[in-house]
Amino acid sequence: MDELLLARARRVLGELERARHEPARLTGLSGGTLRLGSFQSAGIHLLPVLSAFRRAHPDVELTVADDDPPAGVAAVAAGEIDLALTHTYEPAPPVPLPASVAPEPVLVEELVLVTPPGHVPAGGTSRLPLAELAGQPLAAMAPRRPYRQGVDAAPARAEATSSVLVATPGYAVVCALVSAGPGVGVVPEMVACTAVTPVGLRLLEGGELRRTISVAHRPT
Repeated sequence: MDELLLARARRVLGELERARHEPARLTGLSGGTLRLGSFQSAGIHLLPVLSAFRRAHPDVELTVADDDPPAGVAAVAAGEIDLALTHTYEPAPPVPLPASVAPEPVLVEELVLVTPPGHVPAGGTSRLPLAELAGQPLAAMAPRRPYRQGVDAAPARAEATSSVLVATPGYAVVCALVSAGPGVGVVPEMVACTAVTPVGLRLLEGGELRRTISVAHRPT
């Protein structure tokens, strides 16, 4: 792990550690069930903070459903679950929420370039202009997902070549493909910093590609 990746990983994991203590601030809860929905990458990297909630409220039963956005938000609106971890991407058209649901942002992260270890674009410490992706084979993430289309369009405008299309929201698959081959990918920073396969990481110029993770809930 190079110095840039180590520094970014420490920052992201530091934010997760601070979030770990948030459930302990809740008081007065006893008994009942908390029904939570989560998409995959949040489930892997953020749900462990519920260990603090369990210690503070051992009498509350927790259930977790695998709900990829926008299904989780719809489930909250329908009363099927109490909370849902959801996300929005930039750039992307705004996604209207049901009137009965409110989002509470918990984490904003950049999308970053991941490369095979030692690959040229990962060699610098400055932010990489998107124009330098021209000609690079790209593992494009969920190209038919509306919330990813604005993100995927940015490398396309820089004339990166879409060599592998990953049609489902599996960032671990994208990182594994990138790690094993000559291509590159654009994934959320949290995913890149905790990838189980070795990848290089490079921040992109402008920092305009972002993902906001929120908790969707019914204010009533």
